[in-house]
Amino acid sequence: MLKAIIKLVALAAVLWFCVLPSDIVYAQMRMGPLSKEAINNVPALRKTKICEGCDLAGATIRSFELQNGNLKNADLTNATIQFSDLTNANLEGAILSSSRIEDTILTGANFSKVDLSVANLNGCDFSGVNLQGAILRAATLNKTNFANADLRGAMLRAANLNGANLEGANLEGANLCNTVMPDGKLSFRNCGTAQ
Repeated sequence: MLKAIIKLVALAAVLWFCVLPSDIVYAQMRMGPLSKEAINNVPALRKTKICEGCDLAGATIRSFELQNGNLKNADLTNATIQFSDLTNANLEGAILSSSRIEDTILTGANFSKVDLSVANLNGCDFSGVNLQGAILRAATLNKTNFANADLRGAMLRAANLNGANLEGANLEGANLCNTVMPDGKLSFRNCGTAQ
């Protein structure tokens, strides 16, 4: 009886990993079960580059070609984006809180009004990217390149910018309260604002 149960579990595991795309299987192992919508949306995103307002929470977006893609207002909470190309993609208003972005091309992407709270963006290249009004509260941004990025009105409260490049970045109205700056010093800029 025990051998039959073990064989059944092994067969179920093999079928599980063979039937679902690797992106979904990895996310399932990392985050637990994805919603039915997220399971359907990951392959659709790869195919169409469009997932406006859709659920991708907890998904792994790995090696996706999303140039000019539309992820406006998508929910990517706890998502991982790796080895992908988001050149000129629209992520306006997307929720990427507690997400991780690594080794991904972001040239010309629109990250305005995006929620990147507590996100891990170490070493990302956001040079020239629109992050106007983005929420980067308590985000980890070590060695991230924000050269010539538009960070007007961005919320960077308690973010870690240690070693980041802010050369030419527009920080007008940005909240840098309790933020570790590129030189390792703590900023108290705009601590009195209500954000």
